[in-house]
Order: sequence, then structure tokens, then C-alpha cells
Amino acid sequence: MKSILKYVIILPILLISFSCDETVTDSTVYNGDILGSWMLTGLTGTYTYTVDLPDASESGFTWAADTSFGIRIKWNYADAILGANADNAMFWIPDAEFAAGEVSLYTVATYDLPTMQAAQFGLIGVFEDAPSSGADATYKMKGTYPGIFYNYSLCSSAGSTAPMTDQGLYTWDQTSYNFTIKRDPSIAGSQVLPQFNDGTLTMTDDTTMNIVFKDRDSHSTLYAEIMDSWDEGNHPDPANGGNDENSGGDRTYMAFPPLTVDANNAIAGTYDGTAGTTPATSGYYMSADLASWGGYMTWYAFSFSGESQYLGAMAAAGAITISDADQDGAITSVDIAVYIMSNPTNTTQTGMPYSVIVTAGSDGMPVITNDSDHDVDISGGATTLGSGGKLTFDFISDCAVPVDVTIDFNTTFTKCSTDNCAGDSYHVPTTWD
Repeated sequence: MKSILKYVIILPILLISFSCDETVTDSTVYNGDILGSWMLTGLTGTYTYTVDLPDASESGFTWAADTSFGIRIKWNYADAILGANADNAMFWIPDAEFAAGEVSLYTVATYDLPTMQAAQFGLIGVFEDAPSSGADATYKMKGTYPGIFYNYSLCSSAGSTAPMTDQGLYTWDQTSYNFTIKRDPSIAGSQVLPQFNDGTLTMTDDTTMNIVFKDRDSHSTLYAEIMDSWDEGNHPDPANGGNDENSGGDRTYMAFPPLTVDANNAIAGTYDGTAGTTPATSGYYMSADLASWGGYMTWYAFSFSGESQYLGAMAAAGAITISDADQDGAITSVDIAVYIMSNPTNTTQTGMPYSVIVTAGSDGMPVITNDSDHDVDISGGATTLGSGGKLTFDFISDCAVPVDVTIDFNTTFTKCSTDNCAGDSYHVPTTWD
């Protein structure tokens, strides 16, 4: 009798236990902390662009293996005066030449909520629950997002904003904090938010979450970590089958910015759209290395520079002897100047008499002729050109640079008190298409 009573008492407990293990009630919540509506209140994007040369069979365009990209300047009279040697008067702007494998753009953009409001972008995210633990759940993301946008026809890569209305799938491991985003195969059309499987989502507190992830869907090798196939697209030039805007595929291209000039009409930097500045197409080139010519690249400076290279090569070949006049153990511009001064009847590779570009001072040391007080004049050919003068350079910014891109995002979302943030005074429209 005692045994029967014992089992009668235990049986309901067992039934309750098994019922809890095997049956899911309607009130079960799997992704509890992040369910609901959230507004983007902080964002840092780290953009890394690395030059990459696509295969010609895929892009429709062939680059030489040693191709460089960036910003160059070319003397505006180079073709008329130098003919076949005109490229000798074309130079890379210092620190603006990039070969394959080199980072051509690295920038970190950080925004807080007031900055986002001023720039008129922001996002609202809605996270739904999963049907079971660890299963895919639906998210929606809408608003306006910042980015670097490229247009070949405008020769421009510039920061701007674009609209987004996305829907996809996510998973969140509440132990490892791993966060993944992927396409919802039932949804047609493109998806702005990139796929990733190694993001991190952590709750800072009950109303704040942090999502960190890497966008790699524009990187020709890293894409394989999150995409099934790579679409190289075409070179954007219509002459090569392009659409005059972008690759039309996964490949990203970039354009280097135009230059600006200062009050001296000399190169001041790159144009970034700052109020009060305008892009320039030509101007003077100045450098501390050109101090002997007032800081400007002049006709005499160009002639001296070219002759220095020529004489250095001749000396290295043993064809001439250049003494180490300043006894510093190396052949420098000072030694070249002494050599030119000592051979006044010779002429440079540009046809300038040595006696014009370098003369002897009262102490017997070379004096370099400064011709920076006027612009060069080619109207009279060699006659007027011989008077020297400042050179004006045309600016050349490359417009179609193939790159691999990664963007590291660090985002902060604040939980809304209402569905779709409709009552939270967020600056993004709360209605959904």
C-alpha cells in the first residue's frame, strides 16, 4: 500500500517534467534580449581600399603587371616642347602613387547621433524571434546609410548617403555572442546589408546593443567566406563594354580626387568638397626641395633635375667623373652643380647652356639661377624658353582604379519604446514599405 501511494504521488511530478522537456509553449522566447525595434545611434566605419588588378579575361581590360594608379601632374607644354619625351615632364604627386597590393584609401568615419542627424542618415532595425533555439530569424532594416560611392562618368569617389529597405535572416548565439546575417531566399531583389557569419552582438545594457562586423562582399578573395560566387563585372569605360558608372558586378573601382590650389596657384591638397574650396585642373608645383628656384618647379629646375639624372647615370657607367666636392661620401646635387659650373659650354638634355642654369659665385662656389619670378614663355621657341620661368602643370587623377574593399563596422543601437520606433522621435521615417 505504501508503494502504491508513493508512485501515485511521484507520477504527476514525472508527467510535469516530461511535459516541460518535450512541449514548446506559445510564450517561449529564444532571442529575448534583442527582440523589438532599435535605432542606430552610433557608427564607426573603417574603409580599406587595396589596389587589385583583375584578370583581363574577366574584366575586359588588360593592365600591365607594374601599373600604378594615383594622381600625377604633367607640364602643360610638354607635348609641344618635348615631343616623344613629353612623359619626362609628368610626375607623381608625393605619396599619391599606388601599385597592386598597396592600400590606396584608408579612412575611419565616426558618427554620433547628432552627427547622423545633421548628415541626414540613420537606420531602424526590427528583430523578430526565431522559431527555435539557434534557428534563423527575420530582421528588417530601413533608413539611409553612409558610404563611399563611385561614378566613373564623374571621375568621382565621394562620401554620400543612400536609402536602404532590407529584410533578411539572422542568428545570435547568446553564449559566444556570434552574430550572422544572410539573405532570405524567399525575398527577391538586392540586399544592401552585407552577409557575414562572424559578427559579434553584445548587450551593453538592457536598452543598448553593439554590433561589430566586417563587410567583405567587394573583396575578390575574402568574398568566398560569405558568398557563393564572384561577379567581376566590366571595366566601367563604355569603350570596354562598361556602363560608364561602375563595374556592374561585385568589383569596386575608385577615382582619385581632384586637386586644389592656394593663393599662389600652387597645389594645396586634394578636393574634399569643403565649403569655399573648388577643384582645380592645373597650377604650379611647389616643394621644399625646389628652394633654389623659389620653391617652384621652373624650366631651369626641370632642366637641372633632368641633367642631374643624366649625369648620375653617365658617372655610374664610368663615362664621366664627378668629384665629391662637398666630401660627404656621395654624389649629391651640390656635386652636380659644381660639375655644371665647371663645364659652362656644355648644354643640358633640354638644350639649356650650363652657364645659364648655374653660375660661379664670388667665392667660386656654384650659384643656381632662380627663374621663379615669371612664367615660362614658349611663344618664341628656344629664344623665349631660354629665359626660364615657372611651369604650369595639368592635374591628372586616375578615374578607374580596381580595388579590393573591406569595411569594418562598429555600430550602436538603442532600443525603442514603440514598434518601429514610431513614438521615439527618431529622425528616420517609421513607416515601412
